Amino acid sequence: MAKEEPTIKPFEVLREKLEKFVQKVFAYKKWVILGVFIVIGVGGSFYAYNRIALKREEAASFELFKALNVNDDKERLNILNNLIDKFPSTRSATIGRYLRAKEFMEEGKWDEAEKDLLKVIKNAPKPLKAGALCLLGDVLLQKGNYQEALRKFKLCQKEGSGWLEGYALFKEATLLDQMGKTQEAILAYQKLLPLLPPGEMELFVRIRLKELGAEA
Repeated sequence: MAKEEPTIKPFEVLREKLEKFVQKVFAYKKWVILGVFIVIGVGGSFYAYNRIALKREEAASFELFKALNVNDDKERLNILNNLIDKFPSTRSATIGRYLRAKEFMEEGKWDEAEKDLLKVIKNAPKPLKAGALCLLGDVLLQKGNYQEALRKFKLCQKEGSGWLEGYALFKEATLLDQMGKTQEAILAYQKLLPLLPPGEMELFVRIRLKELGAEA
């Protein structure tokens, strides 16, 4: 009996798998970003505040740490709601909105997530702003606003760097591909390829470029 040749998974199936993988990476890196901002933003900069503001920031950071250490989704959301309602102008509240937006996204509450992310983008330092832009692109993608989603992914590339730039470029390339904008998708894939380490994602991009009639 002849040995069956392995088949390549259809583009859409593989793209879904890869996007889930990138989302996991994104979620992991998110905690690194949050750690930096909690230490720097909520810690070192307190000396510039008056005593009342310092107490508010301390109380807000305490609520944020509580939220980060809770495993139950409902309880975590309640803590984040309390943080944002009681201390809306603090750095911890900005991070809290970012986390709450992620919770809303997991529940499919796209309008609520969009509202929080827009406020994060307005108030957050550059690295967190870049992450929020990428998430907002995902939200707009789910709402069917493809052109605006593309714009957010491009802005994320400008604001971010390293893995975050690669994530946004991957989202841009696959969205352009999905929309049938072949030449633009090819350019995005070709720009993405040098940023990828050897592995499944790199193989996917090379295969897709070949399918589109372009050189890897």
